Amino acid sequence: MGKDSNTGMVVILVILAVLMYGGSKGTNGGGLFSVGPVTPEQKQADIQRQINDTQYKVEELKKQVSAEEAKKYESKYKDIIDLSYITRGNQASQEYAVIRSNNSLKSPVKITGWTLKSRSTGNSVKIPQGTYLFFAGIVNPEQDIYISANDTIYINTGISPNGASFKLNKCSGYLNQFQTFTPYIGGYCPSPSKENISNIPRTGYNDSCFDFIDSMSSCKTQTDPLPAGSSKWSVECTDFIYKKVNYPACVDTHKNDKDFYQNEWRIFLKRSETLWKNSREDIVLLDEEGKIVDEYKY
Repeated sequence: MGKDSNTGMVVILVILAVLMYGGSKGTNGGGLFSVGPVTPEQKQADIQRQINDTQYKVEELKKQVSAEEAKKYESKYKDIIDLSYITRGNQASQEYAVIRSNNSLKSPVKITGWTLKSRSTGNSVKIPQGTYLFFAGIVNPEQDIYISANDTIYINTGISPNGASFKLNKCSGYLNQFQTFTPYIGGYCPSPSKENISNIPRTGYNDSCFDFIDSMSSCKTQTDPLPAGSSKWSVECTDFIYKKVNYPACVDTHKNDKDFYQNEWRIFLKRSETLWKNSREDIVLLDEEGKIVDEYKY
């Protein structure tokens, strides 16, 4: 017997039970039959009350059945990993989805292979692999992406400005200088003045070089000419400015720090056109089993 037949049988049993229960009581108890004279109005009122009561119980039963059916399609990560919002844009590079996890997530979960799908258009895309540690100037190997507790994952529809999907680290702010990321990568790089400068000779000529290093901004590679008088600075000082204050040098220096990695990924779908509608959109996040993790409507 199918699901609908089972539900129908339960409904019939509920109706019979209510009618039998009602029929065994007197008028004062709200039954259909009573001892003593009953006016037509009283009898009609009793019948209508029983009908209303039965209809209410049937509706409640339908809600319970629907809730149980819905659970079959819910992911075990529901309310743990959320599809927080979608930012639309006129270009693929401006459009992105945001996935977040909370501290209920006890161990990392692979989200490579999960699906974002529009109920409105049928457009769908699977979350790809990414690079755990991005290095500039090379082809970066890719691996499955895992989401941990309190992570934020930005999934941009377009092509990566640096050619990779990657996990952010304490040096990633340098990448903003020569590429444009949507959304902007926060600048949290170590300050140049706090780096190891012990090999720079502390001579009088280098005093102004130390002052210049103190004034340097975080997450910014030196591309402008050095100030007047810099020709007297030692080679060690100018080498530090040009060779140690940049993304590759920062990674090399700090990659083993306990706080090197941030709780954020930048994933790019490599599409040339946008995926999501500007309005009346309904997007679901599906896990590896095709079950619904979360849904976002706008």
